[in-house]
Amino acid sequence: MANMKSIKITLNLIFFVLLTSCGNSSTEKVSSVEQTPSVETEIKPKVTITNFTKEDIARFAISSIMGQPSKAIKVKEENGLYILSYIRKSDSKKFDYKIKIDEDKILWSNLDGRWRDTEHDEKINFEENAQTIKITQTFSDNSVDVKEFKKGE
Repeated sequence: MANMKSIKITLNLIFFVLLTSCGNSSTEKVSSVEQTPSVETEIKPKVTITNFTKEDIARFAISSIMGQPSKAIKVKEENGLYILSYIRKSDSKKFDYKIKIDEDKILWSNLDGRWRDTEHDEKINFEENAQTIKITQTFSDNSVDVKEFKKGE
């Protein structure tokens, strides 16, 4: 009887060893608890514009993007979009654009063109500092162009 019990224990031990080592040749630990990757999100305070209007920001953005004097650019707001136009001095050609402003981000397009929102398009942000607005263009190669505009420009 003791011999039979000993055989049963030995068989159970062999079965246990085979079960736990089968298909797992490394010493890797397997956990039944799924790990959720930690994602850090930066919570930015809501952007408050105090000394400028959104029309000013749209005008300065197109001035920065197109290299035109900001005073030559006309702006009107239509349902949350800013429609901008200017006439180039060198050849009297008229250009029309539209801009969306979301928090500190600026998205632009030709009036009849596509929004510049792909990974290859520049990212445009603005920042208000006292009496200036800084327009920052970050290009897909990570180069940056920054232009500052003063109140009344």
